[in-house]
Amino acid sequence: MIIDSHVHLWHRSMLPDQAIKNYLEPLREYADQFDGFMDFYLDAESPFWDYAAPLEDLRESMDAAGVGRSIVLATDFGLINEGRMTNEEYTEWLYGTCSNDDRLEPFIGVDPNRGASGLKMIESFAKKYEPRGIKIYPATGFFPDDEKFSEYWKLIDDLGLIVVTHAGMALPPLDEKFCHPVNLTKVAEKHPDMKIIIAHLGGKFYDELFGVMDICDNVYTDCSALQGWLPSEPGVVLSRLKETAGRYPERVVFGTDFPLYDTRCSMTQFIRLIKEGDWGTERMKDDLLGNNMARLLGMR
Repeated sequence: MIIDSHVHLWHRSMLPDQAIKNYLEPLREYADQFDGFMDFYLDAESPFWDYAAPLEDLRESMDAAGVGRSIVLATDFGLINEGRMTNEEYTEWLYGTCSNDDRLEPFIGVDPNRGASGLKMIESFAKKYEPRGIKIYPATGFFPDDEKFSEYWKLIDDLGLIVVTHAGMALPPLDEKFCHPVNLTKVAEKHPDMKIIIAHLGGKFYDELFGVMDICDNVYTDCSALQGWLPSEPGVVLSRLKETAGRYPERVVFGTDFPLYDTRCSMTQFIRLIKEGDWGTERMKDDLLGNNMARLLGMR
């Protein structure tokens, strides 16, 4: 089974306005190449067409690509964008939406900067939704290895949650200085039973990834956002897959970051490149596309 370990279902009200505008700039440049021939609705209140019917778009992409399960990651932007939608409201919406398709596995998201209220939020979510994992987004303004978050990590460890963390680029009002993979080293060492997935192969901080994974065998990584090199440089995608999966064949998982790169490289196209590309053995490809994440989820 192919498992996409990194997808999103957005709700417009939980996203910081300025972050949306900044993230849309590459797509705006792409749209400009069509000289008005295609309308990407970038200036609309809901600039991604996915916002109108996100579940149906994800379903269609999964069906077309043959993806059997997707991990839907919540992100807590509440301290960046307070006022439009609370994190509790977004989480309720997300779990309600995902309940319409048993192929979807939502992970909660809680910013550790919430302090004691964040711990209560995690406990409440754990009781209500029984999540298998949690997404953290250090770009909202925290270093994961700051000692003041020790209770946060202890609770996550006690609950047995898989951690997915963003790494790499972030645009204002978010701050990428917090998004270095190396910042997870102390957390992983202190909690050796906790599984941590560093997203995007570390992103622009890819050169730090191996140092962390060499030290901590409970640290994994996903290949989402590699499509950023496509279509112009597929060789970079294949070389990074070869290098990373070659070193850690059982600790690299598949992800797309849907819907962020779907206009550039669809889920179907990305999977085809992984299956047909000259970067690893068939066993390595099967492990990356599903087996490794299945083991993390206790499915095998």
